[in-house]
Amino acid sequence: MGMSSLKLLKYVLFFFNLLFWVCGCCILGFGIHLLVQNTYGVLFRNLPFLTLGNVLVIVGSIIMVVAFLGCMGSIKENKCLLMSFFVLLLIILLAEVTLAILLFVYEQKLNTTMMAWDFIQSQLQCCGVNGSSDWTSGPPSSCPSGVNVQVLGMSFALTLNCQIDKTSQALGL
Repeated sequence: MGMSSLKLLKYVLFFFNLLFWVCGCCILGFGIHLLVQNTYGVLFRNLPFLTLGNVLVIVGSIIMVVAFLGCMGSIKENKCLLMSFFVLLLIILLAEVTLAILLFVYEQKLNTTMMAWDFIQSQLQCCGVNGSSDWTSGPPSSCPSGVNVQVLGMSFALTLNCQIDKTSQALGL
């Protein structure tokens, strides 16, 4: 790899991790907001400490730490920070695979959490994680009828697309 490719890789890694760090800050802030509001109860009766606010605070904190290691490791070209970043991402990947397997194995028991999911969807005015297409047998009644978030995302994508076209034309590409 040439030096210019490595520099590009360095800055791409930095900016993506900076973006993830900002997202982690937002998730952490939203989790703290939910803890202060205390409107969402316990997710599982057997685990009283596992509230939506606590989960978001933990996830936001982990994202912030991992993204910080990626940012600083790439911009400072520090091998120790980059290896720590790699190991933490590997641990997260293994945890996600384990969670996916557990969710598949205990799918029947998870159906009892449907009421909590319905409450969250109605409060946040959302439908599923990626939209109403997440529901194979049709969206539940808790899904809002509007598509506010999707329209906002489409607007952002269209605006960005137009800006990219203008930049490309200005540069003669």
